[in-house]
Amino acid sequence: MTKKRPALSIMQKSLWGIGGFAENLANNALLTLSYPIFAVGMGMSPLYVSFALSASRFIDTVTDPLMGNITDNTKSRWGRRRPWVFIGAILMSGVFAAIWFTPRDQSTFWSAAYLIAICSLFYMAFTVWVIPYSGLGLELAVDYEERTRLMAFRVAPSFIVGIAIGSLYKITLMKDVWGGDEIVGARYVGSIIAVLMLITAIIPSIFCKERYARINQEKTGLWRAVSLTIKDKPFLMLVGSVFFVFVGLFFMIPLLTYISLYHVSAGDKDLMATIGMYTAFVQATTQLLSMFAIGYLSKFYDKKKILIAGLVIGILGYLSSWFLFTPHRPFLTILPPVIINIGLCACWVLNGSFSADICDHDELKTGRRREGMYSAVFGFLNKLAIAVVTTISGWVLVRLGFEGENLNPTVQQLFTLRWFYIVVPVAAMAGAIACMWKYPLTKQRVREIQEKLKAIRGDTNLQ
Repeated sequence: MTKKRPALSIMQKSLWGIGGFAENLANNALLTLSYPIFAVGMGMSPLYVSFALSASRFIDTVTDPLMGNITDNTKSRWGRRRPWVFIGAILMSGVFAAIWFTPRDQSTFWSAAYLIAICSLFYMAFTVWVIPYSGLGLELAVDYEERTRLMAFRVAPSFIVGIAIGSLYKITLMKDVWGGDEIVGARYVGSIIAVLMLITAIIPSIFCKERYARINQEKTGLWRAVSLTIKDKPFLMLVGSVFFVFVGLFFMIPLLTYISLYHVSAGDKDLMATIGMYTAFVQATTQLLSMFAIGYLSKFYDKKKILIAGLVIGILGYLSSWFLFTPHRPFLTILPPVIINIGLCACWVLNGSFSADICDHDELKTGRRREGMYSAVFGFLNKLAIAVVTTISGWVLVRLGFEGENLNPTVQQLFTLRWFYIVVPVAAMAGAIACMWKYPLTKQRVREIQEKLKAIRGDTNLQ
């Protein structure tokens, strides 16, 4: 009989999972505010904003694998991951605050140049933090179901903070506080977010313990490490699936700003901000409920089946937007993003759990623990998806005439925009399903791998 592996304590899970607050703030606060503040508020071209959000992703071609290999090979009294989590937390929170001080009294070119440069620095600093943070999480839990429960502790804070993120634009418009000037409001809001980001990002580096902090293994060169990683078939299936999910999700985010403002809200910024606030609340609540459901279902079904079911729900959410994005009943706009994110909740909860299983599969083949490199390549390929699709969506907005201040789009422009909003994400979700259809690491297979590792290593890490 297989010996029962000890579960992680609630405290251990919580101390690591609190980093989910910082991760969501880093990713989604910028995406949520960038188009309303810089494109609508400052009149900057959406194409420039998309460049700012995507430029560093191409730099990540080098920095992500490099950071992953560095954290796998680091040897220190504090472990392999924790020192980098600490340094990265300080760097990314400081640069995040600087983003919102993009000069508004300069030419469009210089304002855009500043925004592109500072966003690139921010995403590089984010890499320094998120790669070792993710690697730390991949090695904490061993049991197949326990890994899913651990990842729930990461995504739950991100869902909770999503409520606040949905209210950010409305807060920047507060007339009694900063006169209703969203540019000034964003500077205060951005600075407050940076402080919260610092606190929640740095906690895992101080209080979490690494399972393989003192593992004795030879250092692996960067190119060999990358080569081994991208040849792993289950990993490529997972990355391909998430790549398509990100294509669909991040293509629609910039478009949703303009659909909500000009189609649903008839140019009323306050109504758009109110809808966004309520959407965030309902979305976070339903995601938390979905997270518990996924944790329960993972006891009975392979993770692959749960993921595919979630992607199908996401497709239904995108299709429903054609009927529910309506100026006649503007608050129905809340429903499609909520349905979409109920489905995608399976992706956010299960991706890390899949990755941890893949690291066991890799150790059986290579004899090395390489959570950092897997986190890096996983992150890079998906950030590349974000970079490409964000640039394309910005180009689409410009081509359709959604550029500058005081827009008055035609019915045909809005029709075409809504059509793009549905077709591209639905196709992407179908691609994600196709990638995972024959994923081989079932619950039974993962447990077989872990038994072999336990016999090979002869230690208690996999007991």
